[in-house]
Amino acid sequence: MRRWLLLPLLGLAAGAGAAEPAALIPWNFRAGADTGVRTMVVQPGGAVGDGLLLQGTAVLPAQQSDLVSMPLAGVVQAVLVTPMQVVRAGQPVARVMSPELAQWQREWLLAETQARLARSKAERDEQLFADGIVSEHRRNESKAQYEMAALTAREHRQALRLAGVSEATLARAAAGSSEALSPQLTLVAPVAGTVLEQLAAPGQRLEAGSPVARIARGGRLVIELQASAQQAQLLRLGDTLTVDGCQAPARLTALSPQLSSATQGVQLRAELTKREDCLRINQFVQVRWQGPTGRGAAAAFSVPVAAVVQQGGKQYVFVRQAQGFVPTVVTVGPGSGSEVLVSKGLKAGDEVAVQGVAAIKGAWLGLGSGE
Repeated sequence: MRRWLLLPLLGLAAGAGAAEPAALIPWNFRAGADTGVRTMVVQPGGAVGDGLLLQGTAVLPAQQSDLVSMPLAGVVQAVLVTPMQVVRAGQPVARVMSPELAQWQREWLLAETQARLARSKAERDEQLFADGIVSEHRRNESKAQYEMAALTAREHRQALRLAGVSEATLARAAAGSSEALSPQLTLVAPVAGTVLEQLAAPGQRLEAGSPVARIARGGRLVIELQASAQQAQLLRLGDTLTVDGCQAPARLTALSPQLSSATQGVQLRAELTKREDCLRINQFVQVRWQGPTGRGAAAAFSVPVAAVVQQGGKQYVFVRQAQGFVPTVVTVGPGSGSEVLVSKGLKAGDEVAVQGVAAIKGAWLGLGSGE
């Protein structure tokens, strides 16, 4: 009687210290037909079935959006754009009233006046020094006072420019036009794009730095994906992904080195290889990975789940040789139904056992014989 029929004792024998696995498991293939052993030749097929399916969300990269914010504290008088509106660079977005702006303007004009007086004094002392009337120390002191006053005026002017006051308005104010001074400020779009969010309302008081609107510039969206740790082992940067609903493929551009503590998943990022209006921000996306790409990439093989056995913390398949089977260590990835993906350990043309695997394992562990 063949000892391989004692399969219920397999787990006990393995745990009790079975014989060391042999490099080759001898097998009588003519008699093996009675045991139900069947084999198949593996060929590289990329991934299982229609491909490894990953899910994620289309997002706008941070570098593709701009924020319109309050340069200083004030009250929103009017919002001039709405979400989904296309705007051009420099188009007014909101009007705000800021008493602080009026104070900045007064401080700038005072600094400009002091700079003019300091310049006149420095020029006069320069002439008096040339005539030998005043000392060099006084000439240098007047020159330094003028330089400091001019620097202060430039700082105030730059602050107003950063706050959104135009150069033409500053020029009119410097020329003595009182109408140029106003506590009202118009915020404009820094770039052309589409308004994603309107973050302020008329009558709302906002502090400096508070957001008013967010604008998306035209560009490619990226896809943030989630993969299991097992799936991530198969993926490499540069792999091609097929995106549902898009003609152009995406390319894997980032793979997180850490797992999410909440989901134990790995975050990935992919980018479309061509600009295409097939995705929208926050859209749920499904992508398919069809296997490794690029020169030197290892082939992937789809095999039945029953072909893979566990032994000593490793995964094996039995590769047929002329005189028997060789237990071969493999790296197994995610599967689909009754199949799994083998990414390492096999090569095209290998013939692996897919049925009767328990009998082969029994012979491997010394519990039976294929002779």
